[in-house]
Amino acid sequence: MSGIGNRLIWFSGRECVHCKRIRPVVEQFQAETGNVITELEVWHSEDNAKVMRGYGDAIKKACGGDLGVPAFYNEKTGSVVCGVVTLEKLKAWASG
Repeated sequence: MSGIGNRLIWFSGRECVHCKRIRPVVEQFQAETGNVITELEVWHSEDNAKVMRGYGDAIKKACGGDLGVPAFYNEKTGSVVCGVVTLEKLKAWASG
């Protein structure tokens, strides 16, 4: 799932402690499924922040009204998960 419009995206912040906590789960997900989650760091990259804002309505709805990190967006399905989630929840999100 690497094509534009069909990506799995992880919006993160470089200094975000929650993003650091979820990283091993993301790595395990990628190793087990072969799917790539594209990490876009939004605190220090305006280009990546613009991408996140482009999906802002869906992310805000799923994340309690805020554009916070970590947030995961599935371009194919439009589904979102937020925060430090389990491997099972990440797999369910990725599969639609």
